[in-house]
Amino acid sequence: MKVSEFLENQKIPAFLLGAFYGRFQFTKDYKYIYTYSSYKNSVLYRNSRLCIQSKKDYLNQLNEICQPYSFWSKSSSGFPRTDIVFSLRNDLNLTKEQFFNRLNTKIYNTDFIYEEKLSENKKSFIRGFCELRASIDRNRKLLTMDYVYNNTQETKRVRLLIDYLDVPVNVANYNFREFQNDYINGIKRETQFRINIMWYANYIGFINTYKIEVFKNNFDFTEIYKVKDVTYFKCELPINSENTNFENRLAYYTNNVFGKKLTKLDLDKFKKLIGANNDSQDFRRNFNIVNAVRYGTDDFCVCCCDDYNIKNRSFMERNTGRFHFEIHHMISVGKTKELDDVDNLAKICPSCHATLKRGSANELTQKECIRKIFKHKANILEFCKSYFDEQDYETVVDLVWKALK
Repeated sequence: MKVSEFLENQKIPAFLLGAFYGRFQFTKDYKYIYTYSSYKNSVLYRNSRLCIQSKKDYLNQLNEICQPYSFWSKSSSGFPRTDIVFSLRNDLNLTKEQFFNRLNTKIYNTDFIYEEKLSENKKSFIRGFCELRASIDRNRKLLTMDYVYNNTQETKRVRLLIDYLDVPVNVANYNFREFQNDYINGIKRETQFRINIMWYANYIGFINTYKIEVFKNNFDFTEIYKVKDVTYFKCELPINSENTNFENRLAYYTNNVFGKKLTKLDLDKFKKLIGANNDSQDFRRNFNIVNAVRYGTDDFCVCCCDDYNIKNRSFMERNTGRFHFEIHHMISVGKTKELDDVDNLAKICPSCHATLKRGSANELTQKECIRKIFKHKANILEFCKSYFDEQDYETVVDLVWKALK
């Protein structure tokens, strides 16, 4: 398949999108972009025949899931370290960054990531993301994925899983290499993203027969059942704590995105405002992300702060004692969809928000507002460049202006 067809075709299977989003690589000559599966006989389950047979079965399963598109067994040295591979001919001559940008935009524009709760398409995407690249850590009950390829995009990948694919915060974590004993001793292993395997076995399920056997022989479960090609296990789930879920989610945005920690008072107010409850599945995804920006960042309008005092542009909220701000989506992807990525959200005063409504002001005024936001929020500018796969500043301004809603 050509990469142009892959990016333009609206019927690419969710599993295949997840596979490329989880891991892609370029051949040395940049003529092909590929995703792949590679695994060897586990020391935890010594059965080489099963390992060999499972690769044959796995190939058939992948092709059934991704039809009419096909994976194939490696037959060329141009695809190193692979057992099963799916390749795209790079007819657009894309760089790694350009391909990720366009893939990211394609996924943001699919309907299924906006579906409620953990739909079948979301599950399929997560399987593609995880199962092709993940290893099983028996001792810690984890699926682990090394940050080997395209490191600069890994955080955005994980944010998509949590913000849009309904992977609960309490079942996902990082193993930062700086905290590993080997790193201290000079052996620099990669940072890992990890998902609790008990949650995965319950809700996502496995298609790889070898991973199924490894799970069966190393973990406790009460029932095993199959739905089409997916094998699920009923087993003990990780403890679901309201506080842990909330604090981990909030710490993620404030510490890793915004670079600051909230005070306990801010934390209590934020918790009350977003309506945290005892069921983490009831967290309203979009509301949380928007309010992480609204209440987890400094109180100034990133559009007009150089020109006005916020006292003259907004009002004090009674329940928070803070000035009221509104959240503007720099890029809108549709009438019924909101692209709630923290790098797509601008915290602005009500006056600026009104100015940025489509048709509410002239083109020159609105474009100047967009430039001011880019001036104060470099992360938003970079997000827009990535989304549109465009580096020219004024072209990005024009594309954002045309996307106003």
